[in-house]
Amino acid sequence: MSTLDAYEQEISYQVEELPRLMHEMKGIWLSRDEQSRALITGSGDSFAAAMVAERLSGFRIQCIDPLELASMIGSLHDKRMIYIISVSGSTSAALHAMNNAHEHGLKVVAVTANAESRLARGADSTILLRFKRTGILTAGSIGFTASLIACASLATSMCDHLSIDVKGVFSKASDAARSIMLAEHNYMVGDALTYPIALYGSAKVYEVLGARAFYCRLEQFCHMEVFSLAEKDKVLVLSSEEKAKRLVDGLRSNGIDAELLEYACICSSNDDNDSGIRYETLGELLYYTFLMQLTALNNARRLGLKDCVFIGHRLLRLSSSLIY
Repeated sequence: MSTLDAYEQEISYQVEELPRLMHEMKGIWLSRDEQSRALITGSGDSFAAAMVAERLSGFRIQCIDPLELASMIGSLHDKRMIYIISVSGSTSAALHAMNNAHEHGLKVVAVTANAESRLARGADSTILLRFKRTGILTAGSIGFTASLIACASLATSMCDHLSIDVKGVFSKASDAARSIMLAEHNYMVGDALTYPIALYGSAKVYEVLGARAFYCRLEQFCHMEVFSLAEKDKVLVLSSEEKAKRLVDGLRSNGIDAELLEYACICSSNDDNDSGIRYETLGELLYYTFLMQLTALNNARRLGLKDCVFIGHRLLRLSSSLIY
């Protein structure tokens, strides 16, 4: 099986695996007080997942880069809880963050898929991510969504999201992804909720296609990146906000290839829960995640690729030496 075939296979596993994961994560919701004392960190895809916890908690949970965490950890109160996300449980930044936390008397919760990893064995407790995978090194898909669900579960009761029709959300994303054509230079623009998915989507473009992608906040894009646009560039806006619509209309009228990727709720309820998070919010995050995964996959197929570009990249060894 090629690495691109493995990527496609693991994307498909999500339809069956994610509802089970959501049930498993029902009991880890943090109270508002616990959220205000929680810090969460991770690298790469795991950092994007950590940002989800921050947003769904109303920014009570604080997300921080692991290297930045190391520089500030001495000033933290000893009742802080540090959540460290690493699917492999072996990234050097995650292990360094754990060791620093323990040196300063802080408790660590590992969020990992590897119960035998150094992170899991060294942490005070572990949230174990169990999901099906091919066993082939490929671009991250189900590992990210498993981490995303765990992070969402810290911020809001997963019981409030069990009505999500994951299969239906995936089908809608699959339909929408078929027509999205990427360029050599791409911009992924996210709003207050979807910015982490814009980051994740850019990562898939890097890893699968080896193309350039920039992840941007909607407001900041209007101030900065908009001035770098060329007619051959592609702008994908992951939002249903009114400002997003105005941005896309304006870009199109100026000859820029821009698409507004809106989300239509297919959940059974639009009511708020007691954490203030809409029932469909997790469905929205999953929709955009599937959309980014499938867009990268479809464009790789169009180019005739057999493997994810990062696998054979001349800088892979350098990257791995800096990560592990």
